[in-house]
Amino acid sequence: MSDINIIFPLSFTIGLALLLALPVTTAVLAGLGIAWHRIRRRDPTRRLRGLKWTAIAVAPLWLAGLGLGAWLLISETQRAISNAQHYFTLDKAAEIDGIALPAGTRVVLDDDRVLQVAELPDGATLALRGATWQGKLEFAMPGNTPNKAHGQITAGTLAAPAVIEGVPCQSGDQVAFFWDGRLMECTLSQDTGVAATIADANGATHSQNFRCLAGDTIQLEGLRPGELGGCRLAEPADFGDIACAASGRISLSSGTLSACTFAKAARFGSLDLPAGAMVSYYDNRPSNFRLPPQGAAVEGFGLSLPAGTDGTFCYRSEALERLEVSRTAYVTVAGVKLTGAIDFNCGPFQSGTLFEDTMVGGKWRQHGDLVSRAELFAEQGG
Repeated sequence: MSDINIIFPLSFTIGLALLLALPVTTAVLAGLGIAWHRIRRRDPTRRLRGLKWTAIAVAPLWLAGLGLGAWLLISETQRAISNAQHYFTLDKAAEIDGIALPAGTRVVLDDDRVLQVAELPDGATLALRGATWQGKLEFAMPGNTPNKAHGQITAGTLAAPAVIEGVPCQSGDQVAFFWDGRLMECTLSQDTGVAATIADANGATHSQNFRCLAGDTIQLEGLRPGELGGCRLAEPADFGDIACAASGRISLSSGTLSACTFAKAARFGSLDLPAGAMVSYYDNRPSNFRLPPQGAAVEGFGLSLPAGTDGTFCYRSEALERLEVSRTAYVTVAGVKLTGAIDFNCGPFQSGTLFEDTMVGGKWRQHGDLVSRAELFAEQGG
């Protein structure tokens, strides 16, 4: 275990010492004053040089400690005033940034006293943007909105079902908006058709309608207003040769498919994946895959990949970067069974975890041990 050293600046240490010593220096000066007064009453001619020099030595320490204490008190008072101005609960209904808030609302304002958060009291609702809201509402900073608008909601929980920008949203779940005020995502209250502009392999585009499943989150495109960004499909959808399954989630990015659950077997990079495989693409190239939890093994990369395996391709390459295998299953590399996280680093096997007790490099190794390529191929010269 490594040592943890906390080093405070010298100025902080000195200041803390002066502050802690303030009661002592105050008592010393008070004692000196009382002694001076009593001695002078008994003998006005007596010279009190010792008391004088002691007071001269202690007074600067006392003044420094008193000044620091006063500064801390003023700072704490200012902080308390700032908190009271920026974090407070309304004792009566009030309008802030054009939003009529009920009594009992907990309010957060930014440094410019612009409404950031309004947390409504239990049972209270607020009508805004043609919908009824409850609980915690978040608002955009005017500097981030196109028209510098105040009181523009960015997130909140619906108290009742509402149709927002043509999308039927379910009550009791959170709704999020982009900073420009457009709907970003909500939970659908019913199956809903939403269009998207899809680009084909030749660069041409066409509009395609997708049916999204009720009870799940729909996401809309940030760069293409009102267009689908992702949802769980209520019915299958085709993207060229790729058929995406109903109940599976799709994601779109700038008119191209970025995630899908295969409705039927399809090619994914160098792999032939079965129906039910979940895949994702990056920049139109295969990125990640997850095999169905049940079914036959898939042959690829010179390996037999068991059901449920997760795999990652290297960036802009169909080489294998990493596998994640269920601890109840394994892949075989150089005659050795490996499970869990297995690293290939865009090339040959690099490291992995033993599925069972195994003889490696002439030594018995326990299951769960991490073994490297050098160890596994030691007898073959690495």
